[in-house]
Amino acid sequence: ELTKTEFRMLRLLVRRPGRVYSRAEILEAISDTPDMSLDRTIDSHVKFLRAKLKKMASDREWIITHRGFGYSLAEG
Repeated sequence: ELTKTEFRMLRLLVRRPGRVYSRAEILEAISDTPDMSLDRTIDSHVKFLRAKLKKMASDREWIITHRGFGYSLAEG
């Protein structure tokens, strides 16, 4: 099961695998009040989402970190 925030994040990333989204873009897409949150909260959501995806398919890394910028969904 995914939280509402995790679902929104995954939905965003799945739309365009390989596209790198900045933390600010992700925050805007998933938050009801983006101006009230910190972009570092995205890192926490990614951590939990990764753990849940790993349970489904432990042989691959689904979410790629682009240091200092944001995240993308692995292609293929």
